[in-house]
Amino acid sequence: MAVTELEKPSPCEDRGAAVPTFVRDDLYEERDTGGAGIAVFATSCIASGTRLFCEQPLIAVPGEATQLGVFRAVAALPGPDQQAYWELAACSKPSKDLEWITELRQSSGEDESFNALVEAHERAWSIYETNRFNMRFPNGDRKFGVFYKAARLNHSCSPNVFHRYNPLINRLTIHALRDIQPGEELNTSYIDICHPTATRRQILKDWGFKCQCSACESSDSQRDLLSKRIEDVMVKLRKREDKVKSRPHPWEAKEYSRSMALIEKGLRLMEEHGMSETDTSGYLLSLAATYGARTGRHAEATEWAEKLVDVEMKCLGDDSNEYRAAVELGRRISEGSWSPF
Repeated sequence: MAVTELEKPSPCEDRGAAVPTFVRDDLYEERDTGGAGIAVFATSCIASGTRLFCEQPLIAVPGEATQLGVFRAVAALPGPDQQAYWELAACSKPSKDLEWITELRQSSGEDESFNALVEAHERAWSIYETNRFNMRFPNGDRKFGVFYKAARLNHSCSPNVFHRYNPLINRLTIHALRDIQPGEELNTSYIDICHPTATRRQILKDWGFKCQCSACESSDSQRDLLSKRIEDVMVKLRKREDKVKSRPHPWEAKEYSRSMALIEKGLRLMEEHGMSETDTSGYLLSLAATYGARTGRHAEATEWAEKLVDVEMKCLGDDSNEYRAAVELGRRISEGSWSPF
């Protein structure tokens, strides 16, 4: 396997110091596409499940970071990393919140260079909003990171690669969702794709563009109806899950049955939609395996757990929390080691 290791250091806490940062640039190339900027295209056949990127963030800031915090993070980077950051696309609209300018004025004073300083902060923020990836941690903390190589991946509501930040190794990983042929653009999804077109486009406005991928541009009303049905199932299911967390007593068998009906419906709809590897499918398979085991459906629970392991391996790799949790779930089902809520 030919890889390029990225030697740029990062000021971010490195939880995965022993894990190299690499990209499989033997399998892809970057091209300037004009309207869509620099994009990533396969140069060789890429097998489903291949890890293409394993990358540290240039910057990582809390979810509540402001323009001032983002600029400070960029300013703290070594010279080569700063240059890499400023090379990235900036497509988001200017923020309507101007309080940070007052705070900047108070801390730096206002002279002939102040306007240039404001513009630098605005550009740093725009790059951040355009290219940031969600970084979720097991304790519930959340940051947003900018990753130089992964930032070249454009969005599609019908993606062929999957991205996720792995807190165990402090890397963003990119895996192929299916076999990819030479010449195909590598696209990830910035959002949950289990929404109808209008909803997806509304959410994607935060990235400063109107999605024109094949899924959004097609006039397939049946596909949109299917997405709406999946969305409805997930809303109902999450409401039920919120209720169970607030209850002081275990669920009765009928409660499990009601949730299982929703879960199985969701899985059928996603299979019909061709969306077998998403956050949503992982969530549904985990619940299906867990509730199936608790209601005596051992054979089905085992099958769902095996599917979950396959999904997490393909999308995230065997060094992820999700994969390890899926393996542990399968082990507990096989041993019959279950207790009620």
